[in-house]
Amino acid sequence: MTRYESRLELLARVASLYYDQNKKQEEIGVELSVTRSAVSRLLTEARKKGVVEYIIHYPWRTSPDLEKRLQTTFNLQHVQVLVRNTKTYEEMLNGLGIIASQYLTNILPNLKTIGISWGSGLYQLVRNFKPQLRSDMEVTQLIGGTGMERGSSIGPLLAPGLAHSLGCACRFLHAPLIMKNEASRNALLEDPMIKETLDVAANVDIALIGIGGITAKLYNPYLVGYISMAELEDMQAAGIVGDVAGRHYNIQGEILEDHWVNQSYIGISSETLKSIKTVMAVAGDAAKAEGIYGALRGNLIDILITDDSAAQRVLQLHELYDKPGGQG
Repeated sequence: MTRYESRLELLARVASLYYDQNKKQEEIGVELSVTRSAVSRLLTEARKKGVVEYIIHYPWRTSPDLEKRLQTTFNLQHVQVLVRNTKTYEEMLNGLGIIASQYLTNILPNLKTIGISWGSGLYQLVRNFKPQLRSDMEVTQLIGGTGMERGSSIGPLLAPGLAHSLGCACRFLHAPLIMKNEASRNALLEDPMIKETLDVAANVDIALIGIGGITAKLYNPYLVGYISMAELEDMQAAGIVGDVAGRHYNIQGEILEDHWVNQSYIGISSETLKSIKTVMAVAGDAAKAEGIYGALRGNLIDILITDDSAAQRVLQLHELYDKPGGQG
């Protein structure tokens, strides 16, 4: 057996232990008598050489037909659509997190910086992300959050959680998500630490975002006490359908710059959002379809991880608004 064949055999063995047998890198290191960092390097080499192929196994089956239709219709870099079947909302989110974490792991060798906002799908991504040794990377928050929000807000915990799994540095945006007026927001944006974090956020290799549906049971800023029900109703009356990294827009995909919610957010600007090379959204359920559709129509996202109930409704909205004779 040649030296090269032996190397491939070693890469295949490490990949099998990690992906098929679900062993931790420390366990693999003990079994092969190598360090954890050596295992991490071998896994990276396996991905680069194509030894590892990422397949979503049952029950996380995906729909190639819906993926192709969404990718073609909205000119996306990549789409994965979970077949939901009888899964509950929570089970569906877990499935999206598994799929998204596998995809992120697949492209990780090409990344140095990751930005992350809020979202239940993102929480599942972080929860299912297998630890890597990437001390050369950095994770940064894209929108504000102190971790002191009402209730058990997970938003501000996602960046440090992902950074911990990567063994890398984390840059925090310690600021309220929403200020009560534009003047207060602008004053806070002059804080040197906030400015520095937002400058870094503007240049991330990939932004991981959720898509918030503007309903009481799904809208995170309402759930954690940033806004009142009256303010949420005002947002709905203004035609807001969703948010991407805190930027709110209507079903046509237009960011509503003149609405108070956009004028009082602490986070990356709409111009910054559109300039980030790759924006990956993780969100599902038909209740989120208008928000997902608006984000797609506004060219606000490049990669979509969703479920078939949302995907089918998004395509229906496309027929309704974008086809000749539609309402768009």
